[in-house]
Amino acid sequence: MKNYAWFAVIVMGTVSVARAAEPIQPAAANFEQSIFSAAEPADFASQWGVQPVSCEYASSCNGCNNCQSCGTGGCGCGCGYECGSGLSFLKGDHCFDSFIEPTTNPVFFEDPRARTRVRGLFINQMIPEDSILQGGDFQVYAVQLSVALSDRFAVIANKDGYIKLQSDALPNNGGWADLATGVKYVMVRDVENQFLLSGGVLYEWANGSSDVYQGNGDGMWNFFLTTGKELGEDSHFIGTVGWHLPNNPNQESESMFYSLHLDNEVVDDVYVLWEMNGIQYLQSGNRLPGVSVEGGDLINLGAGDVAGNHVLTMAWGAALILTDSLRVSGAWEIPLTSRKDLLDSRTTITMSWIY
Repeated sequence: MKNYAWFAVIVMGTVSVARAAEPIQPAAANFEQSIFSAAEPADFASQWGVQPVSCEYASSCNGCNNCQSCGTGGCGCGCGYECGSGLSFLKGDHCFDSFIEPTTNPVFFEDPRARTRVRGLFINQMIPEDSILQGGDFQVYAVQLSVALSDRFAVIANKDGYIKLQSDALPNNGGWADLATGVKYVMVRDVENQFLLSGGVLYEWANGSSDVYQGNGDGMWNFFLTTGKELGEDSHFIGTVGWHLPNNPNQESESMFYSLHLDNEVVDDVYVLWEMNGIQYLQSGNRLPGVSVEGGDLINLGAGDVAGNHVLTMAWGAALILTDSLRVSGAWEIPLTSRKDLLDSRTTITMSWIY
């Protein structure tokens, strides 16, 4: 019960941090007068500043704060909305474009926005010499997908790709990673205050190669809650918490995780970022009895003696907005706790195309 209580505190704290900077909006002084105005419908918007439905977010969209020209080609608003219609087909939500997507913990650290994007991913991870693999390194080459079906709902595919493993304890191997797919729903979408709260589920299929410690077990569920908040004009916070629940607890370990992200724009379209990732193991597997080391976000060994273990890492990096649709980021990550498991250090590089 102590582990679950700890997780509840993390969930509440993450949402509270994101909400803390949100200003309180006063009620409109002339609300009753505007509702019961005798103005003709054609004059209503100009008299009271009411925007057409398809332009309801224009006041926060790239400076486009006058949607009275909607229907004449003067109101794209930069949020993916077309005049007289809703979100363009499969086009993601662009009302939060100044947010920077998290770089580290790339499978489970979920961006709270509903976006359509393709992200190339490269990871180089150094393995501690005192681990079960006795040192070495591995690389991951992957492509992540997200498809927005509305400004609140997206289909996601966060794990796939190829893994190359060079271990000092085993022959060098390569193989395919497990595939993880799921859905995400934006529960709170506050454009004016630049605040988001989303939840979702990701299912990891046991289809990968055993040569790189994939494919064991009978699949795993990841239930997550993620939030984001603009802080001032140039900074943003994103936080995610989640629960990894295996279908076969004998083959894979059960855990909960939390990830935090802060970014700040130092010059136009150039951001520095800081991220922290923690994982708390709740229940050990039985696949490797007596082993007290687990694999973190990419590998689940099913180790038999990890319940109660906690690993915390920190990362520093940068992100560049190259064009409206192209972004790159990179980060270097190291453990903060004495327990490292399989992560001595990690470099993560991403390139995203956004629609």
